[in-house]
Formats: sequence, C-alpha cells, structure tokens
Amino acid sequence: MTRDDQAMLAFAAKWSRFGGGDEYILPEFGITPQVFYQRLLTMVTSTLINDVDFSTRTYLRDFCSSKLARPASGTAAMTRVAV
Repeated sequence: MTRDDQAMLAFAAKWSRFGGGDEYILPEFGITPQVFYQRLLTMVTSTLINDVDFSTRTYLRDFCSSKLARPASGTAAMTRVAV
C-alpha cells in the first residue's frame, strides 16, 4: 500500500464519523469526493490490502457505497455554470 493509499484510508476512517469531510478532500488529495470514494472503495474491496482489519474494511466499503449512491452536491450548479 502506498503512502497516498494510507493517507486516504486514515482520512476516511477519521472523517467518516462526521459525514466524510467532503469539503477537505479536494484540497487534501487534489481529487473530487466522487473520485476519492471510488478509489477508496476499490482499495477496501481489494484482496491485496492486508493492512486494514475486516471490520474497518466492511465499514468503509459500506460508507463509500452510500456516498457514491448519492448525487454529488453542487453537480447541478456546476452544470449550469458550464453551459
């Protein structure tokens, strides 16, 4: 696992209790929350990660899935600006 992977996991474990800290993802990682949660979901469902215990993996998998199931906030506003 890379340092970036470890940082993403630590961030998610810390902020998931408070709704995810979406407003801090772009400044911290340089990616949108949608991309963050997709990457994190891939990480926690991968069989290659042995550094994360089962309960944390399960919790983060469920959390990421729920975040990805919701429409991204501000998407409609960004679409209107882009048009």
